[in-house]
Amino acid sequence: MPWTETCAMNERMCFVSAYLDGAESISALCREFAISRKTGHKWLARYRSEGIAGLEERSRAPHGNPRAMASDVIEAVVAVRLRHPTWGPDKVKAYLERTAPESSWPSASSIRLDNLGAAPHIVENAVQLGLDAVEAFG
Repeated sequence: MPWTETCAMNERMCFVSAYLDGAESISALCREFAISRKTGHKWLARYRSEGIAGLEERSRAPHGNPRAMASDVIEAVVAVRLRHPTWGPDKVKAYLERTAPESSWPSASSIRLDNLGAAPHIVENAVQLGLDAVEAFG
């Protein structure tokens, strides 16, 4: 006997439509669709608040990174790296700590340009600012 393939979105829509028919209780529908009552209530709440779009799969990716570097710190690092392209991360960190000791600078391993993430737009901003990002910290 072949497997029956179903789409999760179709199953959710069938669950909601079966609930709206009112023939069975939520508990019975959840048993029929092999989901927990908590999940059944979650899909019904999403359908009520967002309509059919609420039944679509949502991203499970984190909303943010609490350890991400602040954009002003990235701009300062990029500005120093543009002024002194031969300097490595240790020298850049030492320079930043010397020019702005009151600021908290990231570790040298985080200062590497490939660790800065979306650096291209920050490099463009630093060039447009005339590379004055370091003076803002001084």
